[in-house]
Amino acid sequence: MMKIATAALGLTLAASVPALAIEEPYPVSGVKVEANLENVEVTDFAQFYPNFSDDLEKVIWATVDNPMTDGSQGFQIDIKVTQLSLNGNPMGTDGQFNSMSGIATYTFDGGDGPAGSYPIEVTATSGDAPAGAIVVAPSESDYYAAMLDAFANGVENQLNDLSDPEPAGNIRN
Repeated sequence: MMKIATAALGLTLAASVPALAIEEPYPVSGVKVEANLENVEVTDFAQFYPNFSDDLEKVIWATVDNPMTDGSQGFQIDIKVTQLSLNGNPMGTDGQFNSMSGIATYTFDGGDGPAGSYPIEVTATSGDAPAGAIVVAPSESDYYAAMLDAFANGVENQLNDLSDPEPAGNIRN
């Protein structure tokens, strides 16, 4: 519902700006993911998540509202995942984590600098189930997919909060 209201507002505002302004949802022309993990106790991170960066990149592409394939006049999103942790501690030797943190930097093609850089943090929590409920623990692959999905949604939400870009690559204030 919120996305529909935001899109309607974006279309209303777009009608009042010059014809060259880009309408929401903002286009995305590139996504790059890099895992620069700090304080990870796992000696070989790739042993547990060999395709982590590629997996997250694919989920972000699937999540953004306006992906572009020609690579021009859109936002480049640079993701640096800095931490995977378990209950506030570094990821354990078994590869488990319930918190994922990073930085998303958004740069419009041809722009002078980033339009914005935001922290993205996802934390999975557990709680008591209501009386009589049947609790099914997710599989490792379901849990992994859910964490990546939540992170990608955070990246998309920040994209919606950026300043309105102009095709020439200048960001309006």
